[in-house]
Amino acid sequence: FPALPMDLTSDDTWMFNAKHNLQLNKEYLKTWNTTVFASFVDHKMDNLLKNLDPRMLNASTDAQTKNYGARTEGQWMLKNGKLYLGADYKVEAAKGIREREFLMGPNAGKIVEDNAWQDSQISKTGIFTEYHFHKSTIMYVMSGRLEVNNAQVSDATPEFIAVNPETSITQINPGVSIGAVKNAKEGFNMGLWLGRAQRSGSLTERYINYFPVGLDPYEMVGNPSILPEVNNQVDINIGYRKSKTNIEVSAFGSYLQDYISSEIRADLSPKIPSSPGVRQFINLDKASMYGFELAWSQILIGGLQHSFNLAYTHGENTVDNEPLPEIAPLDVRYTLSGSYLDGKLNPEISFRYVMQQDRIATSYGETETPAFNLLDFKIEYQVLKTLKAVGGVNNLFDTAYYEHLNRSVKGTKDAINAPGRNVFIMLTLDLM
Repeated sequence: FPALPMDLTSDDTWMFNAKHNLQLNKEYLKTWNTTVFASFVDHKMDNLLKNLDPRMLNASTDAQTKNYGARTEGQWMLKNGKLYLGADYKVEAAKGIREREFLMGPNAGKIVEDNAWQDSQISKTGIFTEYHFHKSTIMYVMSGRLEVNNAQVSDATPEFIAVNPETSITQINPGVSIGAVKNAKEGFNMGLWLGRAQRSGSLTERYINYFPVGLDPYEMVGNPSILPEVNNQVDINIGYRKSKTNIEVSAFGSYLQDYISSEIRADLSPKIPSSPGVRQFINLDKASMYGFELAWSQILIGGLQHSFNLAYTHGENTVDNEPLPEIAPLDVRYTLSGSYLDGKLNPEISFRYVMQQDRIATSYGETETPAFNLLDFKIEYQVLKTLKAVGGVNNLFDTAYYEHLNRSVKGTKDAINAPGRNVFIMLTLDLM
C-alpha cells in the first residue's frame, strides 16, 4: 500500500451543549432560543499494527481538533407571516504532528516530524433571517445570511509558505434564497426554490500540509488564498400521495463559480516517497452540476409493499470540459418487503444496481469504477414483546465490488473492495 496507512489507536472526545428557550407573550416576539456548544477531540493514529514486510518506518500522528461557538435566534409572529432573525459564531481549529521513525535505508535511526495542521483556525461570525408567509394556497419562504470568515495559521512551515506566501485572510460571504410550495388538489404538491450561496474554504482546504486526507493516497496541500465558492442553484420538487402510493421527484441545476477542487502539482514532491504525488486545492473558474432523485413506494396485495429509488448527478468543469471529481454514478435501488402474523414476521429482499463511472477528472488523478449489482435478504420476527430476532445475508452472491468514492488505490492494481457475503443473526432486547 503506497500511502503510509495508519489505524486509529486512541480517541478522547469531549462534547458540551447548553440550550436556553425563552417563551414570550409579546405582541410580535414569541420565542428566543440560544445554544452554546463545544467539542474537543484528541486522537492518535499509527501504523504499528500493520503487517508490513519489509517495515521501512514507524509512523504516528497526534492530532487535536476543537469546535466551539454559539447561536441565538428569535421568532416574531407578524400579520402575514412568521419571521426568524438571529446570529451565530463558530470556531474550528486543528493541530497535529506526524512522527516518522526510519527503520531501514540511509536514514535508518532518524526521526522526522511533519506539521500536518500547522495550528490553524477559522472563525465564522454570521447574521441570518428567514421569513415565511402564505398567499392563497402557496407558502413562500425567503432567507438571507451574511458571514464574516477569518482564517489564520499560528505555526506555518517553510515549505507551506513557499507555496502559499499569504497565510491569513478575511472573506465576507453573502447568501440569499427564495422558495414556494403549493399543495394542489388530488394529492399533488409542488415546490420551486432559487438560491445563491457562498462559502469559504474549509480548514483542510486552506491549511493541510503535505498530508493524505482524501479518498486516495495523494498528499494534500492547502491554499489559504482560495476564493469563496459560489453556488447559484434552482430546485424543483413534485410529489404525489394517495392512500397506497407515494411518489416524490426532485431535480436541481447548479451554476458554480470559483468551485473548490484540487489538482495534481507535478512541481511539488511528496514527503513520503511511495506516495503517488501531491495535490493542491484550487478554484475552478466555472462549473455546473445537475441531477435528480426519484422515490416511489406502494402498498401491494398479500401484505407486500415495495419501493424504488433512483439518483443521478452530473458535474462538469465548463472551462476545461472535464468532469468534476468525486461524483458518484447512477444508483438504482429496489426493495420488496412483507408484513405477516399481525406485523410480527417481516421478510425483506433488496436489489441495488450502480452504473459504471467513467466520467472522471484526470487532472485530479481519478480512476474509473466498474458497475456492480447487489442482492440482500433479511427477515425479522418479534419473538416476544421485548425480544426481536433478525437474520439475513448481505451481498448474497458474494460480488466483488467497490464504490466510486472508495475506488482503487493509485499506484496499485488492486481495489479497496467492499465486504463480500455477510451472514448475520441479531437478537434485540427492548427493556423500555
